[in-house]
Amino acid sequence: MYPVLFRIGEFEVTSFGVAVAAAALVGLWLFDRERRRSGLPESTLDAAMAGVIGGLAGAKIAWAIEHVGRQGPFLELLLSRGGLSWFGGFAGGLLAGVFVLRRRRLSILKVLAVATPALAVAHAIGRIGCFLVGDDYGIPSTLPWAVAFPEGLPPTSTPVHPTQLYETAALLPVAWLLYRWRR
Repeated sequence: MYPVLFRIGEFEVTSFGVAVAAAALVGLWLFDRERRRSGLPESTLDAAMAGVIGGLAGAKIAWAIEHVGRQGPFLELLLSRGGLSWFGGFAGGLLAGVFVLRRRRLSILKVLAVATPALAVAHAIGRIGCFLVGDDYGIPSTLPWAVAFPEGLPPTSTPVHPTQLYETAALLPVAWLLYRWRR
């Protein structure tokens, strides 16, 4: 587990932050490749970028709403470095992307069909980031590949299922099938 990769002065570069950035870049790159192959206009990249930004905003807002009161006031949580909600990210990204597609009068279903394999790959990369930071792990386990996260979120010295890696392992074949079955 490597929650902090390095520091630049007082700024920490976290493994999760790098994974999220890599997921966004790889997802956008894969979407652009498929967009070109499918004949979608370049303007759909604006919707993809809006989806990334909306996803990050939605993930942060949903997490802050979920934790307000228990971990601090809403604005403090919203501006903190930690915490993202997958469901908030999905909702925020979908809403932002669809908003741009509707404004440009582009086919929402066609763009989503082209974007789906890239989204699965990006999600898999993000889950690797969750593993590296020690977040979203499973229940205690005695299996040989169980992992302890003594600096995790929350910390545990008990070996647990690395559900982040299970999800990554499930997402990659899904992405491959979506790519193979594309039209």
